[in-house]
Amino acid sequence: MDDHTKPIAANGDNSTVKFVLNVLNQSSRSSSWMLNEGNYTIGRLAEHEIILDDVTVSRNHGKITIESGNSKIIDNNSTNGIYINDLLIKDSSELNSGDKIQIGKFLLLFTKV
Repeated sequence: MDDHTKPIAANGDNSTVKFVLNVLNQSSRSSSWMLNEGNYTIGRLAEHEIILDDVTVSRNHGKITIESGNSKIIDNNSTNGIYINDLLIKDSSELNSGDKIQIGKFLLLFTKV
């Protein structure tokens, strides 16, 4: 976890946040992440910015990239794949505000701030 991706603080300054990623159906290490410009890796390992700790998630599952206000999710040849709005993506997919992302047993909501 770094300054670009961290749990949303109830009393913190979140004025530079571009997107928020929320876990909808599971308790996890963090249930929300603030996303700004950059790359955010997803997986079970502690080295990732977005850690989803469950065997249904690959160690290096995928990545979210945000560049110039555009966002994309990339599958890193994960075992169980990535679903956007119930559709399995191939390689990568553009992300839009309101998209529901299924990674293993985790259902996440991607929202523009």
